[in-house]
Amino acid sequence: VGAERAESAELIRQLQLIGEVFANALSRKQGELEAQRLRQDLAHIGRVSAMGELTASLAHELSQPLTAILNNAEAVQRLLAGDAVNLELVREALEDIVADDKRAGDVIRRLRVLLKKGDLEFAWLDANEVVSEVAWLVRSDAVGRNVGMRLELAPDLPNVRGDRVQLQQVVLNLVLNGFDAMREPGSGDRTLVIRTARDSAAAVGVSIEDSGSGFDETDADRMFQPLYTTKTEGLGMGLAIARTIVGAHGGRLEGANNAEHGATFHFTLPVRQEEAA
Repeated sequence: VGAERAESAELIRQLQLIGEVFANALSRKQGELEAQRLRQDLAHIGRVSAMGELTASLAHELSQPLTAILNNAEAVQRLLAGDAVNLELVREALEDIVADDKRAGDVIRRLRVLLKKGDLEFAWLDANEVVSEVAWLVRSDAVGRNVGMRLELAPDLPNVRGDRVQLQQVVLNLVLNGFDAMREPGSGDRTLVIRTARDSAAAVGVSIEDSGSGFDETDADRMFQPLYTTKTEGLGMGLAIARTIVGAHGGRLEGANNAEHGATFHFTLPVRQEEAA
């Protein structure tokens, strides 16, 4: 009987140990999920903040096609009110209305994608497409700031795996930082260059180069820390969020001053293993 009791006690002890192991594992998993949700919430706040900086230019992007739609609709009304209706002119005006409606809808669609809040959706992406969509979104802002924007996209790049919205957020943050860097006097030709290239056998690189005054070398590490900023406005979260997102995608984000003027921020993203050659 004593032996049976000892065996039962040992069995209970082992079961308790197993239960503790599972409880600890579950607690760690819950902590990881909570941390992931927190990162996603923070990234969403960053996107909303970035969109706030683009309010005027986005309003302009929407007002142009809407104004054109109104003008063409009024033109159709005048044509139809006449004695001899020119159906060819009516057809052309209606085609313009459809085209401008699609243009306005495209602006809204891109905004909805960037502002949505949800789970990460990883997929194989074309880095050039990700960059081009952001460039399209900020083109009016560039014109309003009197900044030239040039894309130098390498052809035939391998796809990268990532969440489209978060990677667009990284590019958007870096582009807006570049615009801000060229607000200072003496910014030269005020041109922002966005490049993509094969960074290495296993990665694609994206670079955003501005012609501003660069940054203090002593800030090279601190500028990626949360709440650190040299701007008079803003939360100082853009670069910190961008580096966190890139790191979660298996890449790295760095910044360096250019040889003559301005700075370049460069990040990498891993490619498919079978394409890493």
